[in-house]
Amino acid sequence: MHSSEHTPAQSVAPATLQLGQYQAAVDAKIQEFNAKSFTAGFWQKDAALWVQDEAGQQSIRSFMGWLRVAETMMEAVPEIEAFVREVKAAGFRHVVVMGMGGSTMAPIVFKAAFTGEGGLPLSVLDTTDPGTVRQLEESVPLAETLFIVASKSGTTAEPLAFGDYFYDKLRQLKGDKAGENFVAITDPGSKFVTAATEQGYRRIFLNFAEVGGRFSALSYFGLVPAALYGIDIRELLSRSLVMMRACGSEGDVATNPGLELGVALGVLAQQERDKLTLVVPEVLSDFGLWLEQLIAESTGKEGLGVLPVAGEPVREPAVYGQDRVFVYVGYAGDADAANRSAVAALEAAGHPIIRIDMSGPLDLGAEFFRWEVATAVASAVLGINPFDQPNVQAAKTATDRLMKEVEANGQLPQSQSPAATENGISYFSAVQGGSAAEVLQAFLAQARPGDYLCLQAYLTESPALNAGLQELRTRVQNQYHIATTSGYGPRFLHSTGQYHKGGPDTGLFVQFTVDHPQDLPLPGRSYTFGTFKNAQAQGDLEALHSFNRRTLRIHLGADAEQGLQTVLAALPA
Repeated sequence: MHSSEHTPAQSVAPATLQLGQYQAAVDAKIQEFNAKSFTAGFWQKDAALWVQDEAGQQSIRSFMGWLRVAETMMEAVPEIEAFVREVKAAGFRHVVVMGMGGSTMAPIVFKAAFTGEGGLPLSVLDTTDPGTVRQLEESVPLAETLFIVASKSGTTAEPLAFGDYFYDKLRQLKGDKAGENFVAITDPGSKFVTAATEQGYRRIFLNFAEVGGRFSALSYFGLVPAALYGIDIRELLSRSLVMMRACGSEGDVATNPGLELGVALGVLAQQERDKLTLVVPEVLSDFGLWLEQLIAESTGKEGLGVLPVAGEPVREPAVYGQDRVFVYVGYAGDADAANRSAVAALEAAGHPIIRIDMSGPLDLGAEFFRWEVATAVASAVLGINPFDQPNVQAAKTATDRLMKEVEANGQLPQSQSPAATENGISYFSAVQGGSAAEVLQAFLAQARPGDYLCLQAYLTESPALNAGLQELRTRVQNQYHIATTSGYGPRFLHSTGQYHKGGPDTGLFVQFTVDHPQDLPLPGRSYTFGTFKNAQAQGDLEALHSFNRRTLRIHLGADAEQGLQTVLAALPA
């Protein structure tokens, strides 16, 4: 616990930008934006600040509801707090939030950053991986667990599958009263409202159609789980209101922290410093998951974008290319000595550095807002619409088509034959080689300066796998000096997946898949969680191919941890 956790903050956490040779260009762009009253236009939802076509402008205007959602939610605090009291009085002992992407990222950050004192233990399910679903089911007291099904559209396949699975389990325990254990968070008018009503859900929270998923941290999606977990949501929101005012919500401001950060990110990206590399203390490691989705899905389109790099081991300056901007987010007064000295060394080596020091975890409310503004501003610098995700649909469409084939034929169609097979591990790639090591090294040898490696793990997350993926990132950094990102599928499809297909063609994509010997059936469907997940992996691979991305699929066989160690052995340490 940080001692300052409950001291009200009347000022925003300071951000220091050390941009070196890029400072002049950033200052010039800020002056240009101020000269055309960008901040005032921003709050008036002037869509011409981003794009010039009528359809794009209409889309932008319809997704600006996040700008003032913290004010609306301040009025909803009593309602949410009363709900928390009701849930505790009813004897619930655990909360599970089930959703994908923007519906679950903020709760994941809150869970790691706060201790949850005085609240209910919180779990988040955001994967169709059958092993993870089973682990969760075995770890909670089902009859005394409140399940929150979070889906903005109310049509997202994964949360609906999670809801059906656990509703079926509760019906076996409680019969007609199963709905008492379920809460829905969704947009008004979604089909899910009808289904949740019919199933007797305890509560349906209606969010706001004009707030997009990745901009929803300060709406019901973030705040209902936060309050149940014991977080003071009134203070969290009041700090976001301080940041809103600093960014011009109540009239002109001399300096706008969201504008300054956003212009810096946009201008740096135009100068090929487009890998925003996040350095944080361990307790804030999941802040990177939230930031990844916000920035990648908002800016990664039309061949442009800022690539957030989260969770990469912080290294000495020599292993980095000239495509980085480093952002340190931490707590004032917290030593975090190793990270801070590493960042100082990177600054000395000439890399642009941004530092933000919060007073405590309750400042996250303000930081969510700062980064939302900055992301929208960076998109204005790049001249793109930050609120659409035109390429996400490609993977969903491919998956839907594959699922129809599963329902017709009982199994997924076979993909291409492997380029190499060794030790029960298959390597699928356009590059050829005799041995597995040759295929792997020929694939990585395509790397050019400014490229990045993207690891896509359709696996059951575990400490051993996390360590293996980090080791793979480290070895690639050592040898090729390129940025590395890593995500578990299908989670990243709802976050960085847009950048992978719509951003610049600089990615080298390695997809890991595995057999599912311990599969789980899905109630009322002819397929299992494992098949659904395999279809998502295959659908995403097809979507990457349709955008001519460089891909390598590695099927690890029956044992993912052992398989990953075998793959590592093929790379120099």
